[in-house]
Amino acid sequence: MKHTFLILVLALALVSIACSAPIATAQSQADQPAQPAVLLFDIGMHIEPFGATPSKIVTGNLPPKPTNSQHGDFNVPQFFKLHVQNIQTVAAIVENHGGRMTIQTQSPFTTQAIKLNDPILYDLESRGHEIALHFHEDAHLGKNANALSAETWCAVMKEEIALIHQAGAKDPIRFWSGGNLYPNLLQAASCAGLDVNSDWKNPQTQTTESAMIGIHPWHPSGGSNGADVSQFAKNDPNGKIIYLPDGLFARNDFNGMRRSDATGGDEAYFEFLKQSLLQSLAAADPNQTNVFHITIHSGEFRGDPQHPFAVIDKFLSDVVDPLVKQGKVKWATFSEMADAFKSSEQ
Repeated sequence: MKHTFLILVLALALVSIACSAPIATAQSQADQPAQPAVLLFDIGMHIEPFGATPSKIVTGNLPPKPTNSQHGDFNVPQFFKLHVQNIQTVAAIVENHGGRMTIQTQSPFTTQAIKLNDPILYDLESRGHEIALHFHEDAHLGKNANALSAETWCAVMKEEIALIHQAGAKDPIRFWSGGNLYPNLLQAASCAGLDVNSDWKNPQTQTTESAMIGIHPWHPSGGSNGADVSQFAKNDPNGKIIYLPDGLFARNDFNGMRRSDATGGDEAYFEFLKQSLLQSLAAADPNQTNVFHITIHSGEFRGDPQHPFAVIDKFLSDVVDPLVKQGKVKWATFSEMADAFKSSEQ
């Protein structure tokens, strides 16, 4: 009887522990603070098609007609080397702040790099920067680009991607910007092996439609029909392309205002970017992927010749670095942002 009594006491104790354990676990989980929202941040750099001619896929054997090269021509070695130097300088600044850029390029920058055997793209990729495609459709497809078939767009996009690889990039090219008003853009890009897009801007008005402004990525349901982005801004859970919005901005000309005299100069523009970044961070959702990026061009924001690109360095030091240290902002290339979005969907 004594042994039976002891066994009964032990059994009741074990049952009591088993019953109370989940309650304690649930209570401890409830006491844990919610995970803070994190804003993924990057700098995207556009390399323009200065001195480009339309692809022979479109023109056949017609004599090439260069695009307007009032800002320079990458076919001129001295101009090309100056931009290489500028890109390297900005890349080093970003690296000093623990970041990596998404650098978007196209011909004739790529063809000149091949001709001069310049390792700029290989070097940047080796240091962790993402190499991507910046596709000016008028430069590579001609003035009637939007009237061409998706198959033609795909072929010329593939041609540009092949030149990027030939110029030294080794990783798959996943991201592109450009072609914003073409209705069959998604089909053409997917055909070319691309799956991440951003920087939607109407090139005719230099403005971004309000439906495209935000911080949460999505899968566009269809291309833009000119300025009509209703299908592009609609999410298709089964879509092949991921769109990364720029962030929350109080103006819809944020992608063009840096070139405006009314902006107030580089310092005023970067103050606007600061407020936009903070506004985006305030709206960040811990249960979603939150993204924000700024766009610059190679050679842009040089400022004082004695301290080129100091305004970029100051923005990263004063605004981005403290937020990264606090865990509120995290550097991520565009493809890394897209992969984070994919993971959140799963």
